[in-house]
Amino acid sequence: MATLTAADYADTGQWRLIVKIWPTGISAHLENTIHRDVELQELFTTTWEGEAGNILEHIENAVYDHPRVLDDFSARIVVYDRKTLFMPTELLTETEGTEEGFYTTVYDSESSDVMCDSDGDITAAFSLAPGLKGFLSRTFPGARIDCNLMRKVRRFRREGDGKRLHVWLRPGECDCVLLDGTSLLSASTHSWNSGYDILYHAFNLLDVYGVETQDTKVLFGGVNPPDEVSSFMSGREGELKKQSKRE
Repeated sequence: MATLTAADYADTGQWRLIVKIWPTGISAHLENTIHRDVELQELFTTTWEGEAGNILEHIENAVYDHPRVLDDFSARIVVYDRKTLFMPTELLTETEGTEEGFYTTVYDSESSDVMCDSDGDITAAFSLAPGLKGFLSRTFPGARIDCNLMRKVRRFRREGDGKRLHVWLRPGECDCVLLDGTSLLSASTHSWNSGYDILYHAFNLLDVYGVETQDTKVLFGGVNPPDEVSSFMSGREGELKKQSKRE
């Protein structure tokens, strides 16, 4: 592992700021863009409880309480929004503002709050909180703003072929991405308290979309699956596969 000096840590040019925002928290880390073996450097993690209307205020307070995130870093911001709407990009090419129009038809949101993230023929629209898009644009100008679920879809489309269900675990939540080759069938986020919840969500998705379990690979990533998941899946030959834990 590279040994960094004080000058390395002070050089904003060799670090990328990674900010993750979810309904009940925000975190910020620095990723070294030169020495890839250097671990992520945590700047802060803040969580809260409260109504959805308070999300932006919590985010603003957390950012301003940790002013180092406002230094001149290149930045990537990942927004975790369960209310993510996936659409064919082809559907959106002919009419300006269609992404916002579709999103506000499905979810209670203002057009000015809708953000978009695309991967070729798929576009995702998302909006975690009123005013968040404007705040991020003002506070982190030039930063790339990604949708968590779209990031997972983009990655998993390139990792394998055939029918497969990718289940990405983190404490209390799992992202489920169901693919047939590069074709997206479903992408959603679910809560879990035990391994049985994870198994329910995974196999319920297969049932809803009419996908035969024996023809589908089930792949887990993120934090280690609970014992209930490992025990159940170990009996399904060829289906329990681990993926990299790093997002």
